[in-house]
Amino acid sequence: MRILLVGAGGFIGRHLHAALRAAGHQVLASARRPDPAAPGDWCRLDLAELARDSQAFAWPEGIELVINAAGLLSTDRVQLQQVQHRGACALFERAAAHGARVLQISALGAEQGADTDFLASKAAADHYLLGLGIPAVVLRPSLVLGSGAASSRWLQSLSPWPLIPLLDNRARLQPLHVDDLCGAVLALLQRWPEQPCSLALVGPEAMTLGQLLDRLRAAQGWGPGRYRELPRALTGLGAALGERFGWRALNGQTLKLARRDNLATPEPLAGACGYRCLPLEARLHDWPSSAADSVRLALQPLLLALLVVIWLGTALVCLGPGFDWGLRILAEAGITGGPARLAVTGGALSDALLGIGLLLPCWRRRALQAQILLMLGYTALITWLLPHYWFDPFQGVGKNLVLLPVSLWLLWLQPAHARSRP
Repeated sequence: MRILLVGAGGFIGRHLHAALRAAGHQVLASARRPDPAAPGDWCRLDLAELARDSQAFAWPEGIELVINAAGLLSTDRVQLQQVQHRGACALFERAAAHGARVLQISALGAEQGADTDFLASKAAADHYLLGLGIPAVVLRPSLVLGSGAASSRWLQSLSPWPLIPLLDNRARLQPLHVDDLCGAVLALLQRWPEQPCSLALVGPEAMTLGQLLDRLRAAQGWGPGRYRELPRALTGLGAALGERFGWRALNGQTLKLARRDNLATPEPLAGACGYRCLPLEARLHDWPSSAADSVRLALQPLLLALLVVIWLGTALVCLGPGFDWGLRILAEAGITGGPARLAVTGGALSDALLGIGLLLPCWRRRALQAQILLMLGYTALITWLLPHYWFDPFQGVGKNLVLLPVSLWLLWLQPAHARSRP
């Protein structure tokens, strides 16, 4: 079958691409920024552009099925509506005009009346597709786990801690491995439902987030974890900051979703195509890959948070109680008066900008590069002008020898290009 796979650059899309090609299907993969090194045939398709102009994409010849695996991890309502609703609807219209079937990868809970922007935009597209009167299936998976998923990476980073803080440990979900999602799609291609329908795709067992983490810990050779729910006031503040700074792991939407059950019966899918997901334990063979990787993921946000505290704390101290101390240090180097005040103030503001830059994912890489250069500059100047500070018993300068490799390690782990959607 000749298939147009939309969103093939994302987590689910990448796995579907490999599974469909392995099953012998002829797949034309599409992404907003196709990777020229990726295997198979690729084309560029941006649903945001398609929302503005439905003819922006030249329809390929011979497409029999369209699979829309595109999704957007965002707190921007306008962007979500443009990509997941209007762009998807334009795609469905083009598919209908060319006689192609459509398989929409949606999300469990994406129903009319959904109260988060992510689910509401998915639900609107699902409703439109099912009303077109063409052969169509809306597949609504629960939490999908596997290598390369942002949510899986977050869970893996939590798993090593001896005491694990959670937004909620009472709501239940039915997670599944991405291999089961691919298996369900292949089964649907073999037994396509006679009527347009929506089907939930869920794992066989309902569990809390803590129970899910226990399974990940067991796969890495660790015993059950200890869990504590964070105070609601603290999570509310974190969600507000997440909305402001564009955090994916914590924002208003993720907080709502974490505090509610996300359950469904697997029977309709089994009745439609005969597929049932395996228990999660049976799928945890290649992810998490190792306990060492989980520890690395756990340390990354902790070290990043410590750097934020250091830079913002230094800025506050230099502008406050440490201002005169900074002037005295500069006086030792022969800098006094207005230039000294300007240097202390400018240095403090630079430190503050670095701390804020580390909080923003879109600026984090540049902020790490800037702080490395700044620390090297500070260290070189102090070594030249004030070498006796190397013998300070508190090692104010010597600490740079620790912070520099930490910063380099965090920089190495940052993606070269932040991608919010496939």
